[in-house]
Order: sequence, then C-alpha cells, then structure tokens
Amino acid sequence: MNPNHLLTFAVVARYKSITQAAQFLELGQPAVSGQLKLLQTAVGEPLYERKGHQIELTPAGLGLLEYAEKMYGDFKQALDYVRCLKDINAGSLRIGATSTLASFFLPKYVVRLQTEHPGVQVYMETEDTQTIVRKIHDYDLGFVEGAVTADELPANYEMIPWKNDEIVLILAKDHPLAQQYRDAVPLTVFTEHQVIWREPGSGARRVVEKALADAGIDAPVNIEVPGVTGVKEAVRAGLGIGFSSSQALRHESKGLVARRINPPDGLPWDLNMIAPKPIMQSRVAKAFLALCLSE
Repeated sequence: MNPNHLLTFAVVARYKSITQAAQFLELGQPAVSGQLKLLQTAVGEPLYERKGHQIELTPAGLGLLEYAEKMYGDFKQALDYVRCLKDINAGSLRIGATSTLASFFLPKYVVRLQTEHPGVQVYMETEDTQTIVRKIHDYDLGFVEGAVTADELPANYEMIPWKNDEIVLILAKDHPLAQQYRDAVPLTVFTEHQVIWREPGSGARRVVEKALADAGIDAPVNIEVPGVTGVKEAVRAGLGIGFSSSQALRHESKGLVARRINPPDGLPWDLNMIAPKPIMQSRVAKAFLALCLSE
C-alpha cells in the first residue's frame, strides 16, 4: 500500500469529490483516480461508489478512512511544523557550555532567542571544556574556554572565536594579598598561598597552569572544586585564593575582590564556540550563532 495513495483517499473522502480533491492536491483528475484504483487493488475490494457528482464510501472505505484521517492529520501537523521551522518558531537547541559561560555569558542570548522565537526550546548542559569537546555530537553548539585545535574536533565541526576575557585572582576582602596588592599580583602567589583549583578539565585552569609552566613555577594542587561558584564560595569561606573569569566577578561584591594576575599583560582568556559546518547547522543554531556574533 502506497502512503501517498492513502493520503489522497483521505482528501477525496473529505471533499466527497475526485474533482475537488484534485484541485486541492494540485494534481490532475486522472492522477487522483489512478491512485484510488491502485489503493482499491491493494485493499482487494471497493472503497467507494459514485452517486451523481459525488462519491460515497463503502463499509470497507469507511473502515480504512479512520486510519487515513489519522495519517492525514499527522501529515498536516508535519507541514505546520516545517512551516514553523522555516520561521524559527519551533524546534530545539541543545547547548553544551562550561559553567562560567552558562552562568555569566550565555543567559542574555538565550533570552533574546526565546523572545524573538518563542516556540524554540533551549536545553543547556554544563560540562568542562574537555568533556564538551568529547561529547560535541550530543549538542547543536558548544561554548568552551580556551582554544580547541582542529585535531580535537570531528571533521565536520569548526571552532569559532567568540569573546576575549581575562583570568583574575579571587580574594577575600580581608585577605593579606588584597591589602598587599591593590591592582595586580605576580604568579608567585600561587606557591605562597593555598589555591582553590578548578577541576582538571577547566579551560581557566589550563590557562593558569600554562602561565605557571612558562614561568617555571611549580604550584601544588591541594584543593579542587567544580565550577566557578564553588571557587567563590571556598574563597569566601577563607579556604584559600582562587581564580576565574573577570566576568564572573563583575556583579560580585559580597566579601570578594579581584586582582589581575601576572602584570602587565595579565592572563588573557579566549572564549570560543564549536559548531558544525554551516551546511550542517539547523535554522535555530544559525539564529543563535547570529545573536552571539552580533555584538
């Protein structure tokens, strides 16, 4: 049984006219009649009979119509869904982002996307940079800390530079370093004070570790916590000093201060997007990328 013939049968039954059904389907009347004959052959008995200019379904036709109507209803819903997709008012966007980007960089873009395209659903999963790269096939877009080489990505994905930020030291307001250094601190503070480290897959941690290695400094790792929120709370509790994106402290004032690291250049930090090649991107992904790159 050909599914197209069943759809045609549902339209003919709705109009009770092969002529009107042909006009609706934008097909020739002989084509519609031919499809009905093939459907009747597949069923093995008549589905309708002509009465004047209209048709009347047989018991077999009435029984088949129940299934044809369901199929036609699903077909119309699919057409409406595709129409909405073309207007970017339906569909979903799966984002993999580090906790810093998910908390402090992406929310305003998600709000803008759902304001402009209210039918779109956004799902965001927070992982460290290395995990996002490893699981990139699970997402429509990835937002990571630091550069990702082409060798780390699947062949049909690319890294798109997004924002430039800086890693800063997080201190409790009453910490001695906050009094000793009013603007920036040297890298040696990582060996002189207990440090609250991010998890090993953190992009921010990789930036700090590289800077220390380039300077020939070996800093011990005694405490590790996941996410920038964990770092801030540990520092606030007096467990040590920490580090994070400067953006993560922009609106943070309760008991914490920030200092630049390694003056005069600081510790630059690149934020990047990972996306499929344009031909593989959904309309929703394209729209979100455009919003993120609009500033």
